[in-house]
Amino acid sequence: MSGPATRRIEAPRVAPAVWQQWLQRQIPLAPWPLLDPGRRLVVVAPHPDDEILACALLMQQHARQGGALQLVAVTDGEASHADAGWPADWLPPIRRSERHEGLACLGLGQMPVTQLHLPDGGVAEAGSRLHAALMALLAPGDVLLTTWHLDGHPDHEACGRVARDVAWRLGLPLLLAPVWMWHWAELDGPGIAWTSLRALCGDEQACAAKAQALRAHRSQLLPRAPGLGPVLDDAIVERAQWPCEYFFA
Repeated sequence: MSGPATRRIEAPRVAPAVWQQWLQRQIPLAPWPLLDPGRRLVVVAPHPDDEILACALLMQQHARQGGALQLVAVTDGEASHADAGWPADWLPPIRRSERHEGLACLGLGQMPVTQLHLPDGGVAEAGSRLHAALMALLAPGDVLLTTWHLDGHPDHEACGRVARDVAWRLGLPLLLAPVWMWHWAELDGPGIAWTSLRALCGDEQACAAKAQALRAHRSQLLPRAPGLGPVLDDAIVERAQWPCEYFFA
């Protein structure tokens, strides 16, 4: 996660534990396995760590079933510490290393990664480049996954919008993962297609691997500077420990 969030607030409107209780009552479980193992899952991650926050359980499930995976790294996450005065060129190699370590924690260290190096915080302006890259990369039978197009972060939303258009043009299934939404949304809040949301739950081993993978992203979990907290606050980390992930299908 990185860059400015359009709806970011200092504290979540709904505590993670309250969300979890509500979701367990309201959101149906997706079929297992969620994806046909014969399909390649292409994950479009706006920033390093978004693939962990969005779909670490699903990626593990798909790999265990023998499914192929491909990661599209949209940005290098260079803007996550901009307000802390870090030079932008310091972060990309750190965050790429954290991503590799995180994927290894999931048993996905050999997962192919296509790096686009689009500007962190500027994916919307570079949307045509993302669109062209996905059109060239995707193949019939692929399943496309990225962040929700109303997530509340400009890069997340841009990835969602581009993916929706590409999936429509190519006739591919699309899964959209809310990440920031849990921070600003309210229980059963308006404007959210709750009826299309599905839950995928992981086993204890997969959940533990997800937690370990997120810990690999140390730059996002440590204070950015004196007086500035981490990019990933306590609520985000707690939500990443939920036993289920959620997708708009």
